[in-house]
Amino acid sequence: MDTGGSTGQSCAGSAPLVTVITVVRNGATVAERTLKSVISQRDQHLEYIVIDGGSTDGTVDLLRENDHAIDYWISESDDGIYDAMNKGIAHSSGDYLLFLNAGDELVVNLKEIEDYFKAGYVIVYGKASMLENDGRFVYTKGKKLRSPNKMITGMRLCHQAIFYRRDAIGGGYDAGYRILADRVLTHELMKKHGINRTLFIDKVICTYYEGGFSRQNPEQWKVEEIRFLRSNGRYLYAEYRRLSWFWKKMKRAARDV
Repeated sequence: MDTGGSTGQSCAGSAPLVTVITVVRNGATVAERTLKSVISQRDQHLEYIVIDGGSTDGTVDLLRENDHAIDYWISESDDGIYDAMNKGIAHSSGDYLLFLNAGDELVVNLKEIEDYFKAGYVIVYGKASMLENDGRFVYTKGKKLRSPNKMITGMRLCHQAIFYRRDAIGGGYDAGYRILADRVLTHELMKKHGINRTLFIDKVICTYYEGGFSRQNPEQWKVEEIRFLRSNGRYLYAEYRRLSWFWKKMKRAARDV
């Protein structure tokens, strides 16, 4: 196990402290741009935490090189992305938490949005721009939600563009969901506290790239989607989705014969 970090958070007056948490495993080729985008705002009221899953590709060397600008980092094995994020939560001291994956880039100036955090909203969220691996723009995701129920049938927001109030999320993510835990948590918070305790800001918070974890694991995503729908009483819709995926699979198999 490797660990490190500087001794204290960046401080800029009385603004609420934002903790940015990055989880990574063997992401040396993409993590540097994430670190640079966050570290460039160290003059803001910002805490930075990196949880590495025991990388063997040079990621740890990158963390050591930036040790002075990271408040806390650790490299050890974990039980998946959300287990790693929960570790980050446990070490955080911020009023709000933002989760950036390795490769994502923080583009919003935190100074410009700090007043939004002072009202104590449970969730403050904005937009995120998806880029192709060569940097070309694909689309921007994120808009104001009118009801928590919108989260049941799909992830309407970009996880990396959501600031969660630290004292509202309790133990963090349900790591039993390997892929959908971000959607589950966001829906639960909106349902518990009400949509009026959330705030949409019409700004791009971050950029992220194609090929996320859910796209790399479509079958696991489908299993969790059915589980989540059923847990929220959407039994008929869950069955519809299951049958729809089944028939698509059969059609693909028939074409390959």
